Amino acid sequence: MSDLEKIRLKRLAKLQQTNSEANSSKEPKESNIAPEPKKPDLKKRFIGSKATTSNSEQKEISPPVTSGAPKHRLFSKDEWMHFITCQALNITLSETDSSKYYLEGFKKDLEEEGSPLLFNENNVDSALLSRLSTTGNNTFSYLLQSWSFLYQYKKRLPKDENQDFKIHYLSLLKSLLVSYAGIVVMLPDTFNSETIDLAEVLIGAEGIPLEFLSEFVQRFEHENLDELFIPVLESLSLKIGLMNVDTVQMNVMQIILQLVSLKPIALLLPKLPSWNPTNNAGEIEYKTFLGRISSLSVFTQDVASRYFSNSTERSAQNISSSISSLKLTMSTYQDVLFQIFNTLIRTSTSLRESVLDFFAMVVNANHKRQSIQVNHFDITSDACMLNFSHVLSRLSEPFLDIGCSKIDRVQVEYFRRNPRVDIKEETKLNADQKASESFYSKPAEGSNNFISDIFFLNLAFHHYGVNATFKALEQLVQSIRDSEKLKERLETEQQNMSGSFQATRLTAQLSRLDQRLDLDRSFVHCYEIMLTQTSDTSRSFSFLNFVAIWLSRLADGQSSTYPKMPLSLPFNENAPEAFKCLPEYFIETITDYMLSLFKTSSSTLTLHSLEPLCEFCVSFLTQANYIKNPYLRAKLAEILYFGVQTHVGRSELLLDVVRTSKVATRWLLPALMAFYIEIESTGQSTQFYDKFNIRFYICEVFRTIWKQPAYFGKLEQEQKTNLPFFVKFVALMLNDATYLLDEALLKLTEIHNLQSLLADAISNSNSNQNVQESQSNLAAAERQASTYCQLGNETIFMLKLFTSSIPKAFCAVEIVDRLAAMLNYNLQALCGPKCSNLKVEDPTKYHFNAKTLLSIIFDVYLNLCNEPAFVEAVAHDGRSYSKEIFERATSIMTKHNLKSSFDIEAIKEFVNRVEAFRLQEATEEEDMGDIPDYFLDPLMFTIMKDPVVLPRSGISIDRSTIKAHLLSDATDPFNRTPLTLDDVTPNDTLREEINTFLKSKRNKHSRNSE
Repeated sequence: MSDLEKIRLKRLAKLQQTNSEANSSKEPKESNIAPEPKKPDLKKRFIGSKATTSNSEQKEISPPVTSGAPKHRLFSKDEWMHFITCQALNITLSETDSSKYYLEGFKKDLEEEGSPLLFNENNVDSALLSRLSTTGNNTFSYLLQSWSFLYQYKKRLPKDENQDFKIHYLSLLKSLLVSYAGIVVMLPDTFNSETIDLAEVLIGAEGIPLEFLSEFVQRFEHENLDELFIPVLESLSLKIGLMNVDTVQMNVMQIILQLVSLKPIALLLPKLPSWNPTNNAGEIEYKTFLGRISSLSVFTQDVASRYFSNSTERSAQNISSSISSLKLTMSTYQDVLFQIFNTLIRTSTSLRESVLDFFAMVVNANHKRQSIQVNHFDITSDACMLNFSHVLSRLSEPFLDIGCSKIDRVQVEYFRRNPRVDIKEETKLNADQKASESFYSKPAEGSNNFISDIFFLNLAFHHYGVNATFKALEQLVQSIRDSEKLKERLETEQQNMSGSFQATRLTAQLSRLDQRLDLDRSFVHCYEIMLTQTSDTSRSFSFLNFVAIWLSRLADGQSSTYPKMPLSLPFNENAPEAFKCLPEYFIETITDYMLSLFKTSSSTLTLHSLEPLCEFCVSFLTQANYIKNPYLRAKLAEILYFGVQTHVGRSELLLDVVRTSKVATRWLLPALMAFYIEIESTGQSTQFYDKFNIRFYICEVFRTIWKQPAYFGKLEQEQKTNLPFFVKFVALMLNDATYLLDEALLKLTEIHNLQSLLADAISNSNSNQNVQESQSNLAAAERQASTYCQLGNETIFMLKLFTSSIPKAFCAVEIVDRLAAMLNYNLQALCGPKCSNLKVEDPTKYHFNAKTLLSIIFDVYLNLCNEPAFVEAVAHDGRSYSKEIFERATSIMTKHNLKSSFDIEAIKEFVNRVEAFRLQEATEEEDMGDIPDYFLDPLMFTIMKDPVVLPRSGISIDRSTIKAHLLSDATDPFNRTPLTLDDVTPNDTLREEINTFLKSKRNKHSRNSE
């Protein structure tokens, strides 16, 4: 028979005696039900005098000081037990003591037995049962308050020779109270009590002390503890799940923390029905215990509307105050949440494994969070994922020391040892599905450690949680921009339809649009709360910085001790299989998060060293053997771009590192040039336009580092070290400049025409449809013009910088003609007869300044004007070169004081040399007479100097022409088959014929001259 059954039978037997006694006992006048004991004054200090020894059998003991006891009276042990029992249980055997409950029946029993009228350890159990027969629905509260009195008294018990005896009796009383409290909860009818909702008692005004819970759990650990506390845990988690940041009751989280700090209760968690009942991502925060307590959110319409409605009309201080308040609430909540998880992980190995399994289940079920189109019912919410990420970041902190002393503990072979994180369907860095499966099919010996589990789980949560939330924010911001443009268009239409029925409909539509815009703007502030908490961003930066170091170390080879020792660059041409088979998101998570920090000018970036990040970007920028996806490496260039730019209120965050890091000063410039070339072809359908955006970032980095002493002479060094590489880089830059400036000027001409057309349509009161169509076409042209102008400006500025440093390099035979033609064409567009077509309203809107562009083009001419090859190339350009255009351009320069008189004279002298060369060539051409067609280059129509035969088409072409062609297109220009310069063969016979022809013409000219 269990203890509970024994107590139940004992209670029933006793109840027959006490029922009659209860009716006749003297009770307080206010009620027929015994009053609750007075709540003990927990602040009151119990002070006793020092015990003395007498000849009597019982030693005298100093009692607690109370108002009803003489201050200097000494009690015997029996008297002390009686006194403490009366005080703690609020009972008495004295009919005259009206402040306590009089146990008349119990007193009669003692008198019949001839026992002293004192409570002691032999009868206190019966006395307590007698008292409990009258407490009814107040039984649990009575027991708890009595226990609290004893706990406080024991805690303040003065040291004396009877201390052990006192502690023994106090512990006995407390144990009895705890035992009966358990009976009340499990068998409430035993004491005629209503069912006790332990969860409600815990969160009530008085609550339950942790020490009581500890003793309670210890007492019933092996007696139906799960029946007691599983419903409590479920109830509390459900309450948290229904709260938001505005309605949260933090005491409920604290109670859960107190409960799980008790090991027997913590070990019950895996037995909960809600522990892991589903792997449906959309149900995790509603159906799982850990999901519910981790679901507190600011992303609700109630919170957004209450704190941030009409945000555009409120002061920045007001908005900031609301954000700070909610951040504080979330920070407090997340701190308790982490303590809960940390406690569970430290409770036992089995529970730790269960918690890690739960994390793995969540992240593996949420791969759709990074999809382009997401059904929010199929994924876990942003708030819940961010809360999980917070916990994992906190768990990662112990191994994120500055020196990375524990980096070896992150196991490279993790994914070959039954990993928790599922990466089977993930795109790998440089391995196809078959190669990846083959690599991971060979299991590694050993088991994964805790640090590795936390490392890879945290990285996955940053990808699917934190970065996916940033992406959601970007989509929301873009939606706001689109809505604002729609609102602007509707308001214009409304004005044009004033007074009509359609205008009324537009008014209603605008009202709904305003409401949606207001809510969306409010949610942006909610995202700001969750994503810009400095403590969280700092932890995430530290963790991802650690990941970057780990990846660099892995790429550097097995013997690498980075960051203690520098990286060995360039990396080995053959990347380690373990690196190539990692998911792309290992890199993407770092780049996306860092870009988010840079774009928002986060203060976190000023709190950490950026050198590892800079070295990571430089090291992997051109490593196609390690990271196959060029768009992924393009994000490294984008980080460098944002890092060296001036931010609002902050200096160039990465610039100091870029100019002092040995890795950067040695490898950054060639890496940027190599990636500029590589990005020419990405294999995607959008590669033609993508390359311009990526090259914009590269050009901006070039522009910034150009001024740094550490990079002086680096360009010349690259040109001397690898001339073919440098020439190809310059050729692609020329292609970009030619295309972008051409498109920019064409779009500006289109804008000029559309603006004129629109002005005429409005003045002539044309139909709204015509006006709207013109406005739509104008908006499209403006977007394109802005892009082309901005990219074109950067490219032509690059040419100015490079030609000033190494002008001879730009006079290579493969590129000089194209450079001259490009400059002449744009000079004609800016200063020729059609230049008035470039006049548009507010040209700065499109990043276009004709005078500035003209000045930069002149700078390029000035940089190259002393090179004979360039003079010859300009003279050969019969399509765009014109002396009159140069004269007009110099006139504009002089008028607007854009160039010094020295520069103007240099240009005039240059034009004179060009004219002299053209005259000389014209005379020689006249002397040549008719030239056989097969002597002429089929593309340039000039006499070939070094004819070569193309292998597949069989056509002869000048070597310089095909070299220039292959710089940007690796195919035969006549049949589009693959071609390299090594494939062509010299046409010696044709070359001899041409040389003989030219020699005969020169001889003839000499004879005629004589």
